[in-house]
Amino acid sequence: MLSSFLLGLVVIACNTSPQNNSKNASTDSLINNPATYGDADYKEGTRLVAANDCLGCHKINVRTTGPSYDSIAMRYPFTEGNVDLLAHKIITGGAGRWGQVQMTPHPTLEIRDAQEMVKFILSLRNRHQ
Repeated sequence: MLSSFLLGLVVIACNTSPQNNSKNASTDSLINNPATYGDADYKEGTRLVAANDCLGCHKINVRTTGPSYDSIAMRYPFTEGNVDLLAHKIITGGAGRWGQVQMTPHPTLEIRDAQEMVKFILSLRNRHQ
């Protein structure tokens, strides 16, 4: 009984942390200003990244649990093959290319949505050229 109560407190504390407020600010910024981060042609991918759990492990230009989106964009040129490769990686998850931390699979995500997300991410390369 006491352990259930303490677990409840932890959950409440986690849901009201400043980090979650930061995530909300990042999400709002991505949705409202997609061209600030990438090519405006990939607004749908921007929206999908913000709407899913992506920002919990990835940030635009800072490595957190996973690589930054800028790092991904610099490693993978914007090609149809890389869009397909990374879209499948989002859906199936995995580890190895960026370290041993496992990326959570997203099996319910439609392939076309994952492709739109990847197009947004890879469009970030243009910010560095």
